[in-house]
Amino acid sequence: MEQLIDKGLIALCCLTAFLTLAIDAFTFGGFLVALAVSALGEVLPRYVRIALAVGYCAAALACPQLIAFLPLIAYDCMRDALWPVRLAWAVPLLAGLRAWSALPWAIVVLMCVVSAVLARRTTSLVVEREHFRVLRDDAREASMKLEARNRDLLEARDLSAQVATLAERGRIAREIHDNVGHLLTRAIMQVEALKVVHEQEPALAGEFDSVAVTLHEAMKTVRSSVHDLRDEATDPRSLMQAALDGCGVRESHLEYDAKALPADVARCFVSIVREASTNTSKHSDATRIDVHVRELSGLFQLVVQDNGTSGEAAAGAGSGMGLQTMDDRVRALGGTLRAGWQQDGGFRVFATVPRQ
Repeated sequence: MEQLIDKGLIALCCLTAFLTLAIDAFTFGGFLVALAVSALGEVLPRYVRIALAVGYCAAALACPQLIAFLPLIAYDCMRDALWPVRLAWAVPLLAGLRAWSALPWAIVVLMCVVSAVLARRTTSLVVEREHFRVLRDDAREASMKLEARNRDLLEARDLSAQVATLAERGRIAREIHDNVGHLLTRAIMQVEALKVVHEQEPALAGEFDSVAVTLHEAMKTVRSSVHDLRDEATDPRSLMQAALDGCGVRESHLEYDAKALPADVARCFVSIVREASTNTSKHSDATRIDVHVRELSGLFQLVVQDNGTSGEAAAGAGSGMGLQTMDDRVRALGGTLRAGWQQDGGFRVFATVPRQ
């Protein structure tokens, strides 16, 4: 855009000079040729632009009338990196000193100098603007990478905190089970033994029955709490990743897009991933296995896909107790499971469980 504005101003100056000359068909044609060369210089490749500008300068040596429109050509010459091309407009200008009077020639020289200055200024401005754009894009890219790195660090920190919390809950569940549970079990056994010893004493037997009921309720509550803590201490994502890492397949990828799977769904999906990855390792020639867990608006979805090829060696992956067990687990939660070889290759297990 800046070049077009500069050339428009130079063309107006040349038009003013043109009106001061003796107007004839040849001079008017020279003006049109200079305009055409200048306009084509904006759309044609560099070597064509240079050839047209140098050709006009050569024509100006033979026809001094064309010197009046050299400022348009000088602008394109000064935009080039080669000094011979930059100064090509000066040759016909110096040669025209003998054919032109001093004042018109000085005006044309001044216009050429102004044109050359505008060309260098605009070229420098365009280069600086491009340099600034590159720096801006690099800074934006660096900022995006830094933001992504910060997000990864925050996710890693949150994951570490979650893993530590789950580990602590698992430790508490074990402590309750190993200590409180055993003490309650011993107390229940002692009360049952005392009931047998004092079965001939109805008053004491009734008291022991009441104590036994209380102890059984306490045991039931402790078991429920331990199960809840164990469920909360289960991280399905890490268990799935561990199953993939240990299955023996060369490459594995886990895409986990679920905020919080219910405990029963988590146990079901982890079992399916373990079974499917084991089948892939044992019964398939697959080199990659992909697992996708998604939490949708009305259901939970699990997809296990490998890149193996079907055949006799892999026939065991499509039937047997493993798939039946996976299907039973999914059906117990009201879901559906489909498994089989895909037309584009690979064995796929697709399970969906509705949200409760």
